[in-house]
Amino acid sequence: MIFKQIDDKSKEIYTLKNLLKLSSSESQKKLIVQDLKTLENGYKAEKDNAYYLDFAFEDGERNILLHDIRIEHKGRVAQFDHILITRIGIILLESKSFAGLLAINNDNSMTVTYGKSVVKTFPNPIEQNNRHMKVLNEFIKDNLEMSARFKLMGGVRIDSRVLIHPHTTVTNDDLPEGFERSDSFATKRLNEVETMSVVKVFGAVSTVLLREQTKALSELLVAHHKPIQFDYSKKYRVSNRVQEQKIDKRDSIPLEVVKKEVEKCPRCEEGSLVKRKRKSTKYADKYKSDEFYGCSQFPKCKYTQEI
Repeated sequence: MIFKQIDDKSKEIYTLKNLLKLSSSESQKKLIVQDLKTLENGYKAEKDNAYYLDFAFEDGERNILLHDIRIEHKGRVAQFDHILITRIGIILLESKSFAGLLAINNDNSMTVTYGKSVVKTFPNPIEQNNRHMKVLNEFIKDNLEMSARFKLMGGVRIDSRVLIHPHTTVTNDDLPEGFERSDSFATKRLNEVETMSVVKVFGAVSTVLLREQTKALSELLVAHHKPIQFDYSKKYRVSNRVQEQKIDKRDSIPLEVVKKEVEKCPRCEEGSLVKRKRKSTKYADKYKSDEFYGCSQFPKCKYTQEI
């Protein structure tokens, strides 16, 4: 069962693309391109990995899947790409995707080689998951009623995995423990359950979640989800005069739409108003324009505003 989809990041992508058109500074353009590539690649990786997870778990009544959850608790922040809630515990899933050659080092840090000479090192994602597990564990203990049995056994079981995009080339002969391919995670998960030792089975049964509890936990996480949409227009300021000179009306959206796009949706207060075009001409005579402003969280929020 899919309880929450990935937050829409089309607004930030759209803003960066327009800033790239408007900017007259070559150095600024390079920075914008870097941010745009990072955002688009990360968004695509999350959506691709979500596809494999959705395919495996969307029809299951015993598992609840949430994408893109951000929790703030006691001054700490934890961002989860995917959360799988099962009857025997929670699995935190971190999505990773790289265009270069990925090598997972002995300390679980990651080294990526692009081309022949560009090498970048990324921190250990398992340690990141461990920090997020602590935040989530405290959050659950402080916000979810648990029986004495759960408290005695240490609370809800929380585990984690790092999901590698199937198109990423990994130089390791075998993936280290804690790393898995996103397209094979579901099969491995089912095999793990089937081959659990007696000790693990006993421990799992001692803290098994009822269906009502898994749903309550999912609702709690969604209710406390605090998404952040980065305002790139503040990071890369472009003057109005430059905007007037740079925008080409034939292939760009007018300035009033750029301004409108950063306004929050008055109904849900999570999404932003973006310009859309009507797909149907059935009620063309009813409206002054074939375009309108809609919430970026559609279909979650169906607020519209006429132009």
